[in-house]
Amino acid sequence: MAIDKILKLYKEKIELRLRNFLDEKIAEAEKISNSSREIMQYIKEFNLRGGKRIRSILIIMAYKSLGGKNENAIIDIAVSAELMNSFLLIHDDIIDDDELRRGGPTMHRIYAKKYKSYDNPKKFGESMAIIAGDILASLGNEIIFKSDFDEEKKIKLLQKFNKVVKLTCYGEIVDVFSSLRTDVTEEDISKMHKLKTAIYTIEGPLHMGAIAAGASDEQLKTLTNYAIPLGQAFQIKDDILGMFGSEVKLGKPADSDIKEGKKTLLILKTIENSDKEQKEFIRNALGNKNITKEEMMKIREIVKQTSSLDYSQHLAEKLVKKAKNVIKNSDFEKHGKDFFLKIADYIIKRDY
Repeated sequence: MAIDKILKLYKEKIELRLRNFLDEKIAEAEKISNSSREIMQYIKEFNLRGGKRIRSILIIMAYKSLGGKNENAIIDIAVSAELMNSFLLIHDDIIDDDELRRGGPTMHRIYAKKYKSYDNPKKFGESMAIIAGDILASLGNEIIFKSDFDEEKKIKLLQKFNKVVKLTCYGEIVDVFSSLRTDVTEEDISKMHKLKTAIYTIEGPLHMGAIAAGASDEQLKTLTNYAIPLGQAFQIKDDILGMFGSEVKLGKPADSDIKEGKKTLLILKTIENSDKEQKEFIRNALGNKNITKEEMMKIREIVKQTSSLDYSQHLAEKLVKKAKNVIKNSDFEKHGKDFFLKIADYIIKRDY
């Protein structure tokens, strides 16, 4: 089956289960208070805005590649990844003070706008968004706990879920501090990509699907060897799209990384290879919340002129090739192998 058809098929199944699960939680919250019902309604809307659902589909395909048969049960585990994703995104949006996510307002902006008559609507919005993220984290654990797997597997799945959250938070710390440092290295960025993206986006989901299928330690190790370079490539591609991608397709501004002062690989290599005037321009632009469209166009030109874009693209392609070689030599079932090879190509070729 073509990769687009696989993604569409499971995206629909995941979103149906996600919708039904969140409707159950809205009904529960309604018995507590109007404000509880309201936050759950916003959580549902945020979760169903769209997205590729790659993390959750990786769970399903890892499970099926190792002989897993209980599709309804594994879809519950897939939904847990979506809840985790939304929890981390909501908190990340507060940290970055972002206004858009998946083509709509971020959670803290929703509340700040609705309750703008309050004394400090920005603070109120951030507080409510933190709570929304906390609720999502608990729901991610809950759906695993109630899934139709035996107790031993559920314990392992819960352990993996929470380990992924912990390691992602460590990666977030590296990211936050990198915006304050002037001595960030490519090694630092690679570590951040591993913690904040590779484990959270690729390895964690693959391990969760494999654990549910009863994978051996050797199979989990193979998935790690595939996931880490692929996840690093995923983040490099994300950074490229964050600089050169379509805002409409991305669902968020294409200048947010610059405004937040993020030290991406693109920026690091640009600074390394630029002349004195270009360096000064880039450094002054980083963290500038009022950067203009014309200034962003100039930054993009400098990134191209210094071969930073080429370097990042070639590195991402090299990492994808490394990941694919691991899968080619694995003992996964053929349909699983085919999917993992195709999703690796999809990740590097995507435009949002």
